Amino acid sequence: MLTIHPRVMATGALCLASLLSQGQVALASGFQLREQSTEGLGNAFAGSAAKAQDLSTIFYNPAGMTLLDGNAAQNDVTYIMPTATFTGSATRNPAVGGAKTGSSTGGDAGVDAPLGAFYAMMSVSPDLKLGLAVNTPFGLETDYDSDWVGRYQALRSKLMTLDITPSVAYRVNNHLSIGGGLNFQYISATLTNAIDNRLAGRASDGEAKVKGEDWGAGVNLGAMYEFSPTSRVGLNYRSRVQHELEGTLSYTNVVNAGALSRLLTSDATAKVTTPDIVSLGAYHELSPKWAVMGELQYTNWSLFDHLTVDAENGTDSYVNEDWKDTYFVSLGATYKPGEKWKLQTGIGYDMSPVPEAHRTARIPDQDRLWLSLGGGYQLTPNVSLAAAYTHIFVRDADINETTSFGTLTGSYSNAVDIVSANLKASF
Repeated sequence: MLTIHPRVMATGALCLASLLSQGQVALASGFQLREQSTEGLGNAFAGSAAKAQDLSTIFYNPAGMTLLDGNAAQNDVTYIMPTATFTGSATRNPAVGGAKTGSSTGGDAGVDAPLGAFYAMMSVSPDLKLGLAVNTPFGLETDYDSDWVGRYQALRSKLMTLDITPSVAYRVNNHLSIGGGLNFQYISATLTNAIDNRLAGRASDGEAKVKGEDWGAGVNLGAMYEFSPTSRVGLNYRSRVQHELEGTLSYTNVVNAGALSRLLTSDATAKVTTPDIVSLGAYHELSPKWAVMGELQYTNWSLFDHLTVDAENGTDSYVNEDWKDTYFVSLGATYKPGEKWKLQTGIGYDMSPVPEAHRTARIPDQDRLWLSLGGGYQLTPNVSLAAAYTHIFVRDADINETTSFGTLTGSYSNAVDIVSANLKASF
């Protein structure tokens, strides 16, 4: 979102606020990324807080390390293929006649992207484990054609986080394990959009670019309770991480006159907080061959009530976001046809935190349904492989976004395909 202010003097700063308040296209709630585990993806992340069947438990519930033996390392690679196609039209600001901005609908705004995760664990003793997780829990990237009708609302948007989480787990007794870690989080953002120079008397477009980055810190806490060796529940809490991004606003071919005279290259800051996440998982083996699992996750997205951007030049900006808290729920099953093989499936439902009144071209977020398949193979006693596939069905997302440059009206059709593979080695 550029701005809802009648003037455009704060456009660049509000672009930064809009980028940081939006989410990954149709991938997860808000800008949350769940894809930290191939094994988890195979069950649509059902039971992730309770399964503890590979090293990704360091992320989903560090207490689960007490269920794993020895020393090990694991690498997961996930390839995400989102599609986001727009149908509709846009008109210019009434001050320059309100004409349509063209006919191009922008192509597929979804950007295919790889996502990696690395885990390592050391067993100090059977009851005390040390772990390390390096992954990307939040992110987005969308890219429209340069001449599309909504170019004044958005062209390119990219947000990336990197989390480094050293962790420890301890088995208190035969039933209870606890774990936790410090979460060091880096965030960076880049955003571009076109500027309508007609507001200053010129027909050609200019371009605005916003960049910002910051480091923050939080905690990841978990507990695991085992009713028996084949039945357990897990509870995990990932804290909010507060950031104050330091960014720059830069402009190319923008007319410094009239209504655009305050669009000056400037330093800017924006306070952004990634949300608290609470997960409850359950895992139960019906037999040596069959297991079922479930997950309920709450994300405190209502932290995005508003965003304020402080610009060194120009005017400070306030954007009302009014996001809502969300829930993710999933169920899964695993079948082991033999000693070395396992097959997985899962289904999940993921709520969007973005109210329709605040939906923007940056990220046309909507509720979605996950369907997943996966499998694993024990290659040797110390090496295992896994692979998984998910298709995400996304509800159509209507949009009616008004900025200082005009109004974008229409609907988005979104979907996501995800493939993932991992390698785990014990030593």
